[in-house]
Amino acid sequence: MRRKFNYFYPLLISLLFIFLFYSLLSSSGDQNFERKKGKSDSSILRSRPAVQRKAVASQKYQAIAKKCSSYVDYASVAHIRDTDEATPLNLPFQRPPENCRTFRSSVVDLFLEKFTKLLKDRDLAKLFENTFPNTLDTTVLWHVTARENQKLLNHKRKPLLYRNDVPETFIVTGDIHAEWLRDSAWQLSVYQPFIKRDPRIKELLHGAINTQAQLVMENPFCNAFNPPPYTNVERADSTVDKVRPYPDWRRVFECKYEIDSLASFLTLSRQFYENANPEDRFSFVNLDWLLAVKRILEVLLRESSSTFSEEGAPNEFPYTFQRDTNVASETLPLAGTGNPVNSGTGLVRSAFRPSDDSTIFQFFIPGNAYISVELEALSRILADCIKNEKMPEQYTPEIEELKETSASLSQRIKTGIMEHGVVNHPTFGKVFAYEVDGYGSSVLMDDANIPSLLSLPELGFVSVDNVVYQNTRRMVTTKEGNPYYIAGDHLQGIGGPHIGIHNAWPLGLIVAIRTSDDDQEISDTLSAILHSTGGLGLIHESIQAFKPDGNTFTRPWFAWANSEFAKTILHLAETRPHLIFGKQFLSEKFKLQSFLATLGESQEIS
Repeated sequence: MRRKFNYFYPLLISLLFIFLFYSLLSSSGDQNFERKKGKSDSSILRSRPAVQRKAVASQKYQAIAKKCSSYVDYASVAHIRDTDEATPLNLPFQRPPENCRTFRSSVVDLFLEKFTKLLKDRDLAKLFENTFPNTLDTTVLWHVTARENQKLLNHKRKPLLYRNDVPETFIVTGDIHAEWLRDSAWQLSVYQPFIKRDPRIKELLHGAINTQAQLVMENPFCNAFNPPPYTNVERADSTVDKVRPYPDWRRVFECKYEIDSLASFLTLSRQFYENANPEDRFSFVNLDWLLAVKRILEVLLRESSSTFSEEGAPNEFPYTFQRDTNVASETLPLAGTGNPVNSGTGLVRSAFRPSDDSTIFQFFIPGNAYISVELEALSRILADCIKNEKMPEQYTPEIEELKETSASLSQRIKTGIMEHGVVNHPTFGKVFAYEVDGYGSSVLMDDANIPSLLSLPELGFVSVDNVVYQNTRRMVTTKEGNPYYIAGDHLQGIGGPHIGIHNAWPLGLIVAIRTSDDDQEISDTLSAILHSTGGLGLIHESIQAFKPDGNTFTRPWFAWANSEFAKTILHLAETRPHLIFGKQFLSEKFKLQSFLATLGESQEIS
C-alpha cells in the first residue's frame, strides 16, 4: 500500500499539470481563433461602449512632444495652454502637439487665428479651434502628393501605372484604423472651400477622391476599408462576415452595403468640382473615377429589383450579408437578403443605414433622397466633362452613357420617394417615412446619422420650408413622433438604435441648427452642444442624456462630428452672424471666400 501510495501522488500531480497546461493552450487558442475570425460586432468596432469621463487632472499642453500618444488617450484628458484665459466652461485646447499632427496647413492655422477672434463666446471659439482642424490633425494616416507618388512607384502592374502620377490619401474615422466612405467624405467637406487658397488642401482632397475611386471600383458594395497594402499604416482586423459578392478582405474592413456610402463618394467629387479653380475642376476625372461611377450605377440598378418577379418567384439577390451576432441590427434576416420589397416603386434598396445598423424595410428614404440629389449633380458634371477640351476623346461615349443613366435614375428615384415615401401621420399630417417596403408598410422614426430625414434640406432634396419636410421635422424632433428622440434630463436630441435609448447624438443637434430659422432654437441647441463635451472640448459620437455635463459618452475621438460642428459655425457666420460674432464684427457681411482671400494664398505643395 505504501509503495502504491507513493506512486499515485506523483502521477496525479503530473496529470493535473498536463491538464492545466493544455487548458491554458486551449484558452489561448480560443482567444486567437475568436480574433482571427473577426468575431466582433460592428457595434463594438464602430461605436465604443459608453465611457464615464474619469476625474483626471488636466495636463499642460506641449507644442512639441517627445512621444506621440494615441489620440484616443490624448483626447480623453484636458490640455491647457499657458496663454489660455479662464472662461465660463474652461474648455481645453485639444489639438495634438505640432509634431504629432497628421497634416499641416499654414492657411488653416492662419484662418483659425483670425476667425476665432470674431466669435464673442470664448468657449465657442475654443471648441471651434479644436474641432475645425481635427480631421487634418488626427485622421490623415497616409497621404502622398503626385510628385511623391512618382518617386515611390507603389503601383507596379502595367495597367495601373497611371496611378503613380496622382495623389492618394487615406482618412480614418478616428479611433478605428479604417476609412468609411461616408465618414471621410463628410469629414473633409469642411475643407472643400479652402482648395482655391491652399494647394496642400487641394492635393489632399484630390488624393482622397483618387483613393475612394479605387476602393469603390474594386468593392462597390462595401462601406469601410483598410489602408492600402503598400502603406506602412497599421491596419485593424477586418470583420469576417458571410458576404456576397465576396469582397477582397485584404482591402475591405467591413462590407455593409449602404446606399449613402456610394452617394458620399459622389459628394466628395462634386464638392471638389464646385470649389476648385476652373483649371483644376476635372483633375479627378480619370479611368479609376469613371469606373467607380460605372460600378455605382450598376449597383443602384441591380438593387432596384424587387424581391419577387412578376410571376411570384424570388429574384436573384445581388447582395447578401450574414454575421454571427446576438444583435439583430448587425445582420440581415431571411438568409442575409433582408425583408421583402415590392416592385414598381422606382426606389433603390439599402441593406444598412448610415449608422451601420441594418434597415428594417430596405427602401431607406433619406438614402434614396441623397443618392437622387447626387446623381442629378453627377449628370451635370459629366455633361461639363464632355465639353472639357482636356478630356480624352475615347472617354466621351462612356461619359455620355453615364450621364444619361445618372439623370434618368435620379428622376426615377425622386418620383418614387414622392409616391411611396410620403405617408399620412395621424398627428403630423403628410410626412416622409424613414423606410418603406413598397407594400404599404413604413417605419416612422429618424436617426441622427446623416443622411437623415432631418437633413433632407442639407442634402438638397427639398427646401427647408417644404410643407412635408416641416411636418416631418416636427415629427422627428419630438418624443411623441420619433421613438429615438431622447428627452433626457440633461440633453434632448435625436439618437438612434445603434447606441441605445439613453443617448442623444450631437450630429442630430448639429443638423437641427442648420435646418432651423428660429434664432432661439439655434442658440439653445448651440448652448446644449457647448455644455455636453464632458469638459474635453470635442464633439463626441453620443451623449448619455440622463447624466449631467456630457461626462458619459461614446467615442472621445470621432472626427466626423467635429467637422460637422465646425461646418455649422461657418454656416452661422454667413447666415446668422449676430448669434456668434461680436457686435464690432457685424457691420460687414461675412463671406467665407472673401475672408479667405484676405489671408493670402499658400504656394507650398510638398
